[in-house]
Amino acid sequence: MKTWVLAIFLLLVGTNGFCFDQAPSKPVPDNPAPAPAAVNVVPKTSYVIDVAARRVDSSFHARKRAYAGDLILVEITNPMEFMNTRPADRNKIVLYAEGVPLRGITSDLFNNISKADFKTTDSIMWITFQLRRDTSTKAAWDYLYKLTGSWYQNELKVHLSVAWEGMLPVKVLDKNKANTELTITYFNYTAFIWMTIIYLVLLIVLGYLIVNSDILRETKNGAYSLAQAQLAFWTVLVIGGFVYSLLLTEIPSTLNTSILVLLGISMGTNGTAQYIDYFKKQKAGKTSTPKKSVGFLTDILSDGNTINMQRFQIVAWNIVLGVYYILYTIHNKTMPVIPDVLLYLAGISSFTYVAAKPTEPK
Repeated sequence: MKTWVLAIFLLLVGTNGFCFDQAPSKPVPDNPAPAPAAVNVVPKTSYVIDVAARRVDSSFHARKRAYAGDLILVEITNPMEFMNTRPADRNKIVLYAEGVPLRGITSDLFNNISKADFKTTDSIMWITFQLRRDTSTKAAWDYLYKLTGSWYQNELKVHLSVAWEGMLPVKVLDKNKANTELTITYFNYTAFIWMTIIYLVLLIVLGYLIVNSDILRETKNGAYSLAQAQLAFWTVLVIGGFVYSLLLTEIPSTLNTSILVLLGISMGTNGTAQYIDYFKKQKAGKTSTPKKSVGFLTDILSDGNTINMQRFQIVAWNIVLGVYYILYTIHNKTMPVIPDVLLYLAGISSFTYVAAKPTEPK
């Protein structure tokens, strides 16, 4: 009996495929889930998210308005990634305005830190610049002045960013553009008004002297002198341009060598013309008759008898060059560096006038 029971039990075990030395297999679902795909790691990017300004001697009171000499603070994200884009350890960070580098306005933040030595876990960082106004930053200020809308405007709103030297500026997301706008104030408006009034008073005084004295005449109560009128013309323009540019930029070097050469040409023309008149007067003796005044414009264009071409040419050329000087100074907030070819032309024009002067009537 026991033998039959054991035989039946073994038969059942073999039929169902039981195995005591292995774990039972797991059930397989009807719709197995797909294996998870590999995740692509997107590299982080630096963005400019905020801009502010403050005085050098104050750690507080950050504002959205900057004056010359202030500190400008630019906040960027992912400083480690920004450092990794540095072309070389000697490269500095340059401040950008409206996508254009402000040459000379750089940050000293990483001057003594190499790319390999820079370590940080911060997600944001402030980069500091000083808004200096001197000869080293003149090109940067010249660009900012060109963005102004009028000759008396004393402030400008710009969007700022940063970049390593020779690199494109760090991007600004659309949602942060309002935060990256800063107002730059050029000069004290009250001081500008006062200097304008003083300059206008100077012009009025000169006009009074021209009408009521012999300041521009060849002789007492005589005709107006072209050479002295030319000297007065450029003296007034240069003084006005110097005061205007100095008040706005605080950079006295706007009075450049080419302007001094232009003044020298006017002074040389005047001195030579007076010497020629004196020599002619001494030679003529008692028979010398001073040229009488007919009117300012006629006097400077005429040799005493007729209007001649060399006088007209020097008057026309000075007017054209003077208009160019005024427009350039107003638009760029600095006096122009006059090209050598224009200085040569001014010199030739003056030489033609003084060379023909001995042939004019006594």
